[in-house]
Amino acid sequence: MVHHQFMLCLLAMCPAVIVSGGDIRDSLSTEKFENRAAERGNWSFQEGIASVFSDPELYKKYTNHGPILKWETNCSQGTTAFDMKSTDCQRVVFTLNGDGHIFRISLIDHEKAMNSFQKKSKSRMIAWAEKSSKANKGESLQPDGFPSLGELNNKWTHISVAVRENTASITIGDFQTSITHKAMQRDKEEITISFASGSFQLRDFTFQENK
Repeated sequence: MVHHQFMLCLLAMCPAVIVSGGDIRDSLSTEKFENRAAERGNWSFQEGIASVFSDPELYKKYTNHGPILKWETNCSQGTTAFDMKSTDCQRVVFTLNGDGHIFRISLIDHEKAMNSFQKKSKSRMIAWAEKSSKANKGESLQPDGFPSLGELNNKWTHISVAVRENTASITIGDFQTSITHKAMQRDKEEITISFASGSFQLRDFTFQENK
């Protein structure tokens, strides 16, 4: 009993840990975490929140790509969950990668568009049954009620993506949907979250492997 209580206290004090197997629990309280990379921006990790402002100069330097967080994972099936707060962002993008892109949630606020192409863009999901390439742009999925980024502006929003076999169950705030696609069965090695313009905050990031 004493040993059990000691382990619980140790986990509570540990700012960021890999829980077991392929599971990840990143409290986002420390700059360094074994399988997380923070790139293309001056990321801050304090009191359980990762935050950063988009730098226009860095955006140009990285060919119109904004700040990004990446987590390595060796599990193809499981649930990713986190809370995000985007403020005046043009887009926020969640992606599962392996041999190329596999599945993406692209939340767009066309009113924050920085060019004519972005003005035509809408929130959507994209799934790649086979390796992504210039020729293979993936299949766009836009279920009824899929939220725009403008609806989520400047408020904490819970997002989860649960992949089991060939199906993904997605929650974005009050919106929920499920999709069945061959992409879900592809091997996944990386989880990324990125954004463009404005500022972004993230908390309570977890990945739990299917049992």
